[in-house]
Amino acid sequence: MQRPIIPIALGVLAVAAVAFYGGRRSASPSAQGMEVEAEKKVENAAISTKEKSAPAANTAKPTHAGSPTGRMLDSAVSNPSARAPLPPANTPLKSILAELKARADAGDADAASRLFKDMQTCTQVQRLSQTMPGLANRVLSDTSTDAQRNGRMLDFVQRNLDFTKNNAAMCADLSADDMASLVPATLQAAQLGDPEAANCYVGANLNNWPGLLNNPQWVQDYQSNALNLANSALQQGDWSMAMLMAQAYGGSSRNMLNQLTGSNPAQAYTYAKLMSLGQPTGSQTSQRSNNALNNFSSQLTPDQIQAADAQAQQMYQQYFNNTPRQTGDVANAMRGCQGGP
Repeated sequence: MQRPIIPIALGVLAVAAVAFYGGRRSASPSAQGMEVEAEKKVENAAISTKEKSAPAANTAKPTHAGSPTGRMLDSAVSNPSARAPLPPANTPLKSILAELKARADAGDADAASRLFKDMQTCTQVQRLSQTMPGLANRVLSDTSTDAQRNGRMLDFVQRNLDFTKNNAAMCADLSADDMASLVPATLQAAQLGDPEAANCYVGANLNNWPGLLNNPQWVQDYQSNALNLANSALQQGDWSMAMLMAQAYGGSSRNMLNQLTGSNPAQAYTYAKLMSLGQPTGSQTSQRSNNALNNFSSQLTPDQIQAADAQAQQMYQQYFNNTPRQTGDVANAMRGCQGGP
């Protein structure tokens, strides 16, 4: 059945291609599918909770020194009930960027999270509009796709079309310098307690950091902060962070994290064991988790395996027992880092 979306301009189909053919983390048609894909990576990974870096640096830069604005921000931060409300949703980011930055710099966690999420959305919208026309041509010329798959593609196009249309006004007129706010905004929101920002920052891909070449300090900031953010998230029972660190210690991570952790079979086994302890009831990935454990255990002595089992059980009881996993939760949590629907 022909869909009304087909006549839409190539720019619309471009939106679909980004998630279907590439991007930072490809989104699949269902949460269950995403979980299966995420678990494949988890099998090859693991981590330990040993802190390997100095305490996270406080990057907040107060913008006030006794000024009326500064006193207002100080009061708002110290007394949450007195904070001014955030601007309405979908307010053009260009018009509120300075306000959100100032409030975040003063320690307003809500403003920091809002800035992070809006910047993440606008970065994705800009990336799609700049890079996807060529892939749209590829989708149009692909005659090998079966009808069922093509239907899913078109449905996904519609969802992404709605996303870009709904956010066009919010993301209008942002400059390259504005877009470079994403990285420090993500770090700041993470430091102020936003778990999604922490996952996105720790799991960062340099290719998705706008403005990196002009800001080499960001790499040093990452080295100073990523592991502390990861350990804090793990102590809150964050399964998404456990997966990210599992990938890093197992050597399967394609981002910066593995460069900090290095590859370590004993730590990989420990966190493969932790992930297996948190396996959702009725999960279809139990066998793959067992395969991962077998793979890592073949590289360890019996004493190392016994110690790793004990450590995994202790971590699960101390940090994760009160936050049981649900099918699709890890994959769904990481979708937010794409900035799309």
